[in-house]
Amino acid sequence: MNNTLSTNSLSVSVRVYRTLLVAYPKKFREHYETQMVQVFRDSCREAFHYNGIPGVVDLWIHTFVDLVFTALNERISERSRYMFSPKVILWGGVASVFAGLFYMMTGLAPSSGGPTLELVLVLGLGGLVGLYSRQVRQGGRLGLGGFALGVIGTVAPFVASWWEALEAQSILVDSLAFLTLGIGLALLGVASLRGKTLPRWQGLPLGLGLLHTILGIAVWLIIYVPVSHGQNPFHPWNLGNYGLVIVFALFVLVGIGWIGLGITLATDADAKIAQPPPAPE
Repeated sequence: MNNTLSTNSLSVSVRVYRTLLVAYPKKFREHYETQMVQVFRDSCREAFHYNGIPGVVDLWIHTFVDLVFTALNERISERSRYMFSPKVILWGGVASVFAGLFYMMTGLAPSSGGPTLELVLVLGLGGLVGLYSRQVRQGGRLGLGGFALGVIGTVAPFVASWWEALEAQSILVDSLAFLTLGIGLALLGVASLRGKTLPRWQGLPLGLGLLHTILGIAVWLIIYVPVSHGQNPFHPWNLGNYGLVIVFALFVLVGIGWIGLGITLATDADAKIAQPPPAPE
């Protein structure tokens, strides 16, 4: 009975797994499908032998999560000739430069208000695409995760504006957006350092991510907390002009970082990136 159950569950699991491999590009499947199915079959047998059905379920959870991330990464890599072309990197660099200028404008002329912040976010998204494109296949899951967090941090303030959030809620969303974007940029920065995808200033994305993280924390502490309690964030009891200087100085520093990143991307858009060696067949 147990042997029959084992054979049936193994057969069903392997068939389902083989079907899910359709998520990978065709060329990838042609090279690796047989080996992947064999490894999964052996893993199923081992999991069932030691832990029964719960062991197979646990294996499936880990396998499915890994399949989703790796299949998405391979699909993106397959289109690298088009999505990650030097033109995309070049225009991403140009967008980064303008994003930096608008960040500095927000810091030096805060009365410019909402439209400037919206332009910053849109242009910053272009810079994220350029930075991620520069990594090609070298970023791996770390780069993909950083890019996803960067997009979330960029889109969140627009979603809040559509919901017509209250002032305090809007400021909170902005601070969390800066924080999320900062973590995303930091992850992209680590991926860039690992893959050495930037010919120069390789630590710049990581530094920019840390600056964004500090900016998000500063906006939360200096602006959101007093506003949420009905207080003026720039009242002398709430750091007064010192708080104003800290926040907007950070905007200027972040702007300088985006400009530097944009110059790096734009001037080195055609620079060759070392590709990872092909996997053995």
